[in-house]
Amino acid sequence: MKLKTLTFMGMALGFMAVAAETSYAAEVKLKAASFLPSRTVFAKYFKDWVNHTNKQCAGMFKISVVGPAAIKTLEQWNALKNGVIDLHYGPPNYYKGVMVEGDVTILAKNESADQRKNGAWAMINDLHKKKMNAIYLTNILNGVNFYLYTSKPAVNNRFEGFRIRSVPIYDEFFKHLGGQPVRMSPGALYTALERKAVDGYGWPLWGIKDFGWHKHTKYRYGPGFFSANVNIIANQDKYNGMSSEARKCMMDQAIWLEGQWPSWRAAEAAKQTKPQDDAGIKYVDMGAGFSQKAEELYWAQLSKDAPAFIKKIRPLLSK
Repeated sequence: MKLKTLTFMGMALGFMAVAAETSYAAEVKLKAASFLPSRTVFAKYFKDWVNHTNKQCAGMFKISVVGPAAIKTLEQWNALKNGVIDLHYGPPNYYKGVMVEGDVTILAKNESADQRKNGAWAMINDLHKKKMNAIYLTNILNGVNFYLYTSKPAVNNRFEGFRIRSVPIYDEFFKHLGGQPVRMSPGALYTALERKAVDGYGWPLWGIKDFGWHKHTKYRYGPGFFSANVNIIANQDKYNGMSSEARKCMMDQAIWLEGQWPSWRAAEAAKQTKPQDDAGIKYVDMGAGFSQKAEELYWAQLSKDAPAFIKKIRPLLSK
């Protein structure tokens, strides 16, 4: 009897050990890349989401984050597409070359949660699946506007001859204003400003001080235009290879983020103008036509590049 009991206990302990090992092995390690360093306000909110998601999905998967020091900003989207990394946090305009329609959400007037409900999210997700080998989880920074910052004043509201750090979303707008778009990563901009290699840059209201750009910036031109959406996407092969429970948990956290974002945005916006005021950056109101022209030009560009998709999704991005 004693031998049977010991045998049973041994089997039970063995089963528990195997179960524990299986549970441990089941936790998938995921590597994410952020387009900006962790010290910036933009990366902060992604890191907050990652920390929250790791807690909610513990035992299923765990996300670790690297920045541009590990993988260059403008190379991260391709690393995601090819499966070198598992998640990417970056602007869709950085991979416009393979998915020109993808950054249409920067023109959205509604919240990301509304886009999930009305079908816009599904359209954008399908686009990412087909062209980026990616699952579109959600985005952050919806509703945070861009501005034009310069180190010298405009002349008669024009920027003739200004070399302006740009990305594809506002190239045409800056050309319309007389500027010359210049392509460079955010990490290279401080030195370019310091050496007067550029005269300005397009950037959201947030984060100027994070990079030290406020030291070489004198003017901010608005009203703000577009929306500084930054996508969170997952490699499609990696995502599909996880358990259904893990996939659901990840998507649930994306939906959770969409619910949190409006209040996070409001709280952060209240903090972001003071550093610019303290640095002596002067805000110049160019009138309503400034932002309207930016949006008009970009809608026209996207409609030319992908007419059917834009015609269908544009009503879904209005309020």
